[in-house]
Amino acid sequence: MPPAMRKAIDILTAIGLTAAVFFVIVVANSFLMTRGGYSQGFKLWYSFILRPDILGTIVLTALVTMVYVFWKQGGRPRI
Repeated sequence: MPPAMRKAIDILTAIGLTAAVFFVIVVANSFLMTRGGYSQGFKLWYSFILRPDILGTIVLTALVTMVYVFWKQGGRPRI
């Protein structure tokens, strides 16, 4: 697998994990509300995750983090 493809997969994995963490938080919080439930939590998460500012923040954070990690690993000697 080419290195660029590996980096892209790492970035997509970070984006997916971030969305999954938001999902767990929102759905768990929905269970604690009086009129909540799984479907209400899913609808809330889905509308939240599709907002352009939220998606942009998730993608930008993943990109910056992965670029930093790859940059720091590039300066270390390989063992």
